[in-house]
Amino acid sequence: MSNKTEALDGKSTQSCENSDCGMDDCEKCQDPSIAESKSMEECMGKSMEMLAKTFSASAKRWEMIVYPSLFAFILLAGYGFYLIFSLTQDAHQMAQDMRVISNNMVTISENVRVISLNTNEQTVAMHGMNASMNQMRQDMAVMNYNVSRPMSKINSFMPW
Repeated sequence: MSNKTEALDGKSTQSCENSDCGMDDCEKCQDPSIAESKSMEECMGKSMEMLAKTFSASAKRWEMIVYPSLFAFILLAGYGFYLIFSLTQDAHQMAQDMRVISNNMVTISENVRVISLNTNEQTVAMHGMNASMNQMRQDMAVMNYNVSRPMSKINSFMPW
């Protein structure tokens, strides 16, 4: 309120600057255009106040949703970072193990080559053994022929 008190001829009067003195006989306060303007300002003020209260209540409701969601997101993001870090560590370990495996594969290929050479030697030895066995078969056949003819003659004299 911005009312001024003035003294004229010993009487105290109140003059109204903003039409808010609240006196019933004030000409400015009784003017219908000023009263309409005053009620519009009050309406806008009340509306803004209600909007602020509603926004504040809505913000509190959103805070109940957003803050826990934000916490859950941060927690999941941290866990995701851990999983990716763990995956990269495993990939690094696997790459190092692949070097060891490749070295072992070189050794295995050398050993397989030696086995192949030994297998070739065994094949040659088997051919030799096969020839010897064939010779033994022939010798047994000749011996059978030589022994069986005289034995059959001897067996014919035997009484049993």
